[in-house]
Amino acid sequence: MSAAKVGRYNPLLALKDPHYRRFAIGSIVSVLGMWMQKIGVAWLAWELTKSPFWLGLIAAADMLPSIFLSSFAGSLADAHDKIKVLRSAQSVAILQSVALALLSWLGLTTVEVLLGLTLILGISSSLEQPARLSLIREIVPADYLHAAVAVNALSFNLARFVGPIIAGLLISKVNVGTTFAASAVAIAFFSYALAMIRVQKGVDRPSDIVQRSGTADGFRYVRRHKSLSATLGLLGMTGISVNGILQMLPAISDALFAKGIDGFVGLMAASAFGSVVSGTITLSRPPSARGPLGIAFAAICATAALAVLALTPSFHLALIAIFCMSFANMYAGIAGQALLQLESEPGKLGRVMGIYSMIIRGGPAVGSFVIGTAATFVGMVIPIVGVAAVAACYSGAIALAFRRPQS
Repeated sequence: MSAAKVGRYNPLLALKDPHYRRFAIGSIVSVLGMWMQKIGVAWLAWELTKSPFWLGLIAAADMLPSIFLSSFAGSLADAHDKIKVLRSAQSVAILQSVALALLSWLGLTTVEVLLGLTLILGISSSLEQPARLSLIREIVPADYLHAAVAVNALSFNLARFVGPIIAGLLISKVNVGTTFAASAVAIAFFSYALAMIRVQKGVDRPSDIVQRSGTADGFRYVRRHKSLSATLGLLGMTGISVNGILQMLPAISDALFAKGIDGFVGLMAASAFGSVVSGTITLSRPPSARGPLGIAFAAICATAALAVLALTPSFHLALIAIFCMSFANMYAGIAGQALLQLESEPGKLGRVMGIYSMIIRGGPAVGSFVIGTAATFVGMVIPIVGVAAVAACYSGAIALAFRRPQS
């Protein structure tokens, strides 16, 4: 973005386009439903087992499929109509949510059934996300892509703020099955919105060359570009540590603070509020040119706050820590996604977003599983501080590597 354009930077211009506006509104409703389901599944898993191990395993079932499928889904997004790919994956997610709702209402849900249905949703989400993320570039003019990425990230975290509150109210005042039913309606709304979206004229259409090049070409492309590989590495480490812990909040609320569902919702709300504040500030500013260096500093701040969250005996200090953690993590997430979107070649963006999806979904799955398993033997504090320390060391190494402009 040129200096002249930075001077008149307006983050809301992307919303003037009717197709992006439909995408943005449909996406926030869909993500709202997704977070409602996450809360419902996490709480139901904890209610059924009271086990950090099962809680981590359920979270892994949601996100681990990304490790195996997201890179393939990225090449699928490059080779086919992204909207059709999205709507096909969403059809599976809708059926999964309806099945969970019916089983919950009938009292037939077991932790094994919950694990299986969560795995199905994880597969669907893995196929959907690269197409969803790379579709933005086909809707929004390049001058406003950073703003669109920030709006998308902000709406995601606004939904993460509102979703747990709605889910908590539905679980406590009605039942968990209603949470799953509401999720199905939200996903269906986005699918309807997608049917009315058209991409920009002049966008290259899929070709056999893209399909034949497959997923390996995406990894080779990322490996050749230091800023892309460094950014994906940083997002992976924050995924394992910071985002991994978000899946363990029911256990943290109960095991560390004895707060139950109220503490769980409070921690989720503080986390989402920190993300929303950070996203709003980021949205109001023109794109930064700091690249991986700024992302690395933000990751160090986020992991330091994570360590405070685990070590403090005060629930109020824990709320402040998780706010700060999410504030820094949100900046890293927006800056990282914007860098990937802007620096990737258009014909390879789907595959880059596939690797990105693999990392941001697979990282938390690995983190939550490792933390949950270790917590069974040594308690919650040691594994949380351990993953925070590893992520901070890696981020520090990247910050040193990019302390001078790269050639």
